[in-house]
Amino acid sequence: MSAAKFRVSCSTLGWAMRMIKSFSVNPYFVFLAQFRSNLQKRGIHQLKPTSIAKIAGRKWREMTPKQKSVFIEIAKINGARIKKRARPSVPVGGVTRCRLKRVSKNS
Repeated sequence: MSAAKFRVSCSTLGWAMRMIKSFSVNPYFVFLAQFRSNLQKRGIHQLKPTSIAKIAGRKWREMTPKQKSVFIEIAKINGARIKKRARPSVPVGGVTRCRLKRVSKNS
């Protein structure tokens, strides 16, 4: 989904980026990190991680695509950040390594 289909205001996206410390490329995990931080701010510390994930999963499924679009955009930004930091696929020096097969002495 692109940002053109759903209108996301810059202020909403900026607010969400400040609130979320997750660097996940999965929008649900970005939402889950924000959900956990909201629970901690409200003083709810006694819940188990599994119950938090169940509640967050129900909430995620109830959300509209417009509400999810903020988390989708943050996940895309995180993906772009990761691609920038990615290591090059070719080893240093530009030489690719290949395996040498041992030749038997009988041949």
